[in-house]
Amino acid sequence: MGTRKTLVRSRAGVKLLRIEHLAGRQKGLQSSWRLLTLRTNAPRAFADEMEAEDAFDMEVIASLTDPTIIAMQRRGLID
Repeated sequence: MGTRKTLVRSRAGVKLLRIEHLAGRQKGLQSSWRLLTLRTNAPRAFADEMEAEDAFDMEVIASLTDPTIIAMQRRGLID
């Protein structure tokens, strides 16, 4: 059984990935979503896509007000 990771959205150092746990012949068996951020928060996993999208939006807002993230954007290190 393999795993396929797909980048769904990325902004301000925040990434939303869809994780598909694959069965035979690359058919999706189970999907989950993972939120990654440059802030000190640990990665978070979600079973519901809408909940993951909402968490992504909130984390982007938080990142855009974080002085470290703002400095990284100004230097062109992140989008």
